[in-house]
Amino acid sequence: MELLFEKAKQADLETIAAIEKVSFPDPWSVDSLWTFASDETIRALVTAKEKETGELVGYYALQYVLDEAEIAIVAVAAKFRRMGIGRQLIEDIIAFCKSKDVSTIHLEVRSENEAAIHLYRAMGFEENGRRKNYYENPREDAILFRLSI
Repeated sequence: MELLFEKAKQADLETIAAIEKVSFPDPWSVDSLWTFASDETIRALVTAKEKETGELVGYYALQYVLDEAEIAIVAVAAKFRRMGIGRQLIEDIIAFCKSKDVSTIHLEVRSENEAAIHLYRAMGFEENGRRKNYYENPREDAILFRLSI
């Protein structure tokens, strides 16, 4: 599937929030997403849309300062999972970070999110720590990853 990556627009936020609700036990609200996206000097909220139809299939949020970035969210709409879109989102994150002279990308993921953990490892991220019982609903550890680019 060919994707078009672009800065999220206010019109995208309802769809993003709907994906959030089915993807995460503690989803971001439309207001939180817009607040995050509004500071473009250190943050990015980027959508991935199917090039042919324009349908929003996934998105990511990250923040960056100096030569480091932190991925806050990576999500793919349920009906588009297991199609390689997560990998394309990570590839776009890496390209975006390189364009901002970022050399290290950090993220954390729920310890039970096996699909995400597998993807991050396959993309070269290395585990560099854990936060015990970091998440609630359900209570889980956070696994910390980093990637040098």
